[in-house]
Amino acid sequence: MGNLVSQCVASGAGARARPLVVGSDGSRTRVEEHTGVAELMIDAPGHVVARASGVTAERRVRAMAADELLRAGEVYLLVPAGRTGARLGDREVEAIALLVSGKKKSRKSRPAGGKVFPEVNAVEDAVEGNEEGPLCAGKRAQDHHGLGPRQWRPALDTIYEA
Repeated sequence: MGNLVSQCVASGAGARARPLVVGSDGSRTRVEEHTGVAELMIDAPGHVVARASGVTAERRVRAMAADELLRAGEVYLLVPAGRTGARLGDREVEAIALLVSGKKKSRKSRPAGGKVFPEVNAVEDAVEGNEEGPLCAGKRAQDHHGLGPRQWRPALDTIYEA
């Protein structure tokens, strides 16, 4: 009998929101409160789970341990495993904040007139109208649009001694 009452109270208006998981393609999914990180990583192979609050605060992707549990009311990101430990740029942090909040960028934040480059405003309006598409299509899209930090890749040539 005690269990029934506690379940009724927990599912009422005072219940906390379930954890929100934002996929790498921009999809949002609500999961049960005590879902393990390992379950999400099994469902999305090649991805790790990171707390959105930690990512935006530190500007670095920190992967959660597989044995951790998701907490109610928090937002989590599914990030490709190759991005673990990478620094995030200003545009990436802004994109994550917009994606997590679900709000569109307001027109007030952009310059009002498109007198100098009217085609730029037309492109931004076309992108703004496309709400259903993913935020970024992958690694190539991040490099093309300047969303991803460029990593240093050394040229490892053999040094021949005389």
